[in-house]
Amino acid sequence: MLRRLLARFYHLRGMTWRHWGHRYDDPVAYRRAERDFTRAVEILPTFVQALYDRGLLRWRELGDGAGAEADLTRVLELDPKRAEAWFNRALAREVMGDLPGAVADFRRYLSEGNDPLWREISRRQIAVLEASSTREEK
Repeated sequence: MLRRLLARFYHLRGMTWRHWGHRYDDPVAYRRAERDFTRAVEILPTFVQALYDRGLLRWRELGDGAGAEADLTRVLELDPKRAEAWFNRALAREVMGDLPGAVADFRRYLSEGNDPLWREISRRQIAVLEASSTREEK
């Protein structure tokens, strides 16, 4: 019980740092958020939300596609029905240049996810990535 509370404390503090990073465009705040999310995961390795939030932070704010992919992969190992993780891992993979992996994840999101905007983005990204792949093969 105490470990769960402590992990939640670090997760909440990480979310606060991330908010300050957004508000003031402060990369130091983003690093502090990453540190707190990491601490939450160290305390409670199955803390899916902390892993998910760290994964988003890594690819969106810190440009760490590999770290994001690892976090989001772990989220999906723990909770494969978490559709938003498929979508965000697809974006992280696309940024890293893993286009086949991105297409596979976008397709998985389409089979699991319900958000109309994200579904439309997924369909469009699949079309763009497949067209890009076809042009490169020629």
